[in-house]
Amino acid sequence: MTETKNKNEAGKLEIIINAAQKRFAHYGLCKTTMNEIAMDVGMGKASLYYYFPDKETLFEAVIKKEQHLFIEEMNKFLNSNMEATLQLKKYVKLRSQYFRHLLNLSKLRSDFFNNGKPIYAKVFESFNNMELEMVANIIQHGITTKEFKRINKHEYAEFLVDLLLGIRMVKLKYKDINEFSEIDYEDLDKKSCKVANMFLKEIQSEPIKQV
Repeated sequence: MTETKNKNEAGKLEIIINAAQKRFAHYGLCKTTMNEIAMDVGMGKASLYYYFPDKETLFEAVIKKEQHLFIEEMNKFLNSNMEATLQLKKYVKLRSQYFRHLLNLSKLRSDFFNNGKPIYAKVFESFNNMELEMVANIIQHGITTKEFKRINKHEYAEFLVDLLLGIRMVKLKYKDINEFSEIDYEDLDKKSCKVANMFLKEIQSEPIKQV
């Protein structure tokens, strides 16, 4: 009986988070109301507050869901024996492609800088730290296999993540992500790949010259 109840509760939570994810992605946190989300899932607002005490808590749950999906996708190759150079290239490519579907994560840094709500700072810091650790681990892998120079992995991880975020921020400055066309996404993909190649040239070990 308890197991069935837990499954039902988990199912309701998933429905609420999925509906909120769409709302937040399209209208943003500030322009979305709990009443609208409650209507989307056919639930009274009071019932919605039973699961989430406020809009910010629900937004955090949405970001955690998108973050989990992103990490899950990245770990498919990060936990493999793939060369660090290929891992880094694949990371940048998949990061760009996957963010087409995770619109809340895509807008997170822009929202963080353009809005003073503490929730933006909290979820941005959480995701940013996770991403920095992921890139640092790839760099460490490359140092261990001697693909990369002996560099400060944390410093270079921050440098790459900031560059990739910067490319997206420039786009978001002039156009809302909901208005992005296929051309916009292709442009982001190309620029991200160029950044990755330039970054790799900087950190790759010099090939051993044959005598």
